Amino acid sequence: MSRRLTAVALGALALCGASAQGALAEEFQIEAVGSKRSLGKVTAIGDFHPRSDPTLQAATGVFGPPTKIVPTSDVSCRVLYGAVGLRFSFVNLGGGAGCDPALTKSQVARAYDARWHTGKGLQIFDRLGKLRRLYPGATRHGRSWWLVRGRNIYGVGQRPYPVLRATMNGRRVNSFALQIGAAGE
Repeated sequence: MSRRLTAVALGALALCGASAQGALAEEFQIEAVGSKRSLGKVTAIGDFHPRSDPTLQAATGVFGPPTKIVPTSDVSCRVLYGAVGLRFSFVNLGGGAGCDPALTKSQVARAYDARWHTGKGLQIFDRLGKLRRLYPGATRHGRSWWLVRGRNIYGVGQRPYPVLRATMNGRRVNSFALQIGAAGE
């Protein structure tokens, strides 16, 4: 094989590797959009897009079979996807069982595996300094930092709430908490 052909082949392989690495990076990426006047939106948790299909069935299609499903009431359940470090609360306010995969909708989630990161590049175990550089508008609330905020448009007061927050252990990110709200209030 000529040197030129070898160089072209190696270049193509490098591009394939970069594309595969980029696709893998998005697999564990969290995306959320805030709003000063309305509800914020969790647009992606890896390949799970709760805005288009927030059901337990859709989450299981993306993350595989749950490690554990625990009914927490007649209308809700807690679901653990241990292999990818995710825990969800699903709620069904429309009738039927609280853990029915086709009917129950994602309400909140927590990502705790080191592979998870935000669209801006904040990862589990990153230091507080990086959080403040990537999210200069973030505000501290106890042991967590609100990274993306929305405004609750229901009830009295229409208060801000965290759509995406980083919980801290000391000065390091310990997990990401997401307020999806697909089941309603």
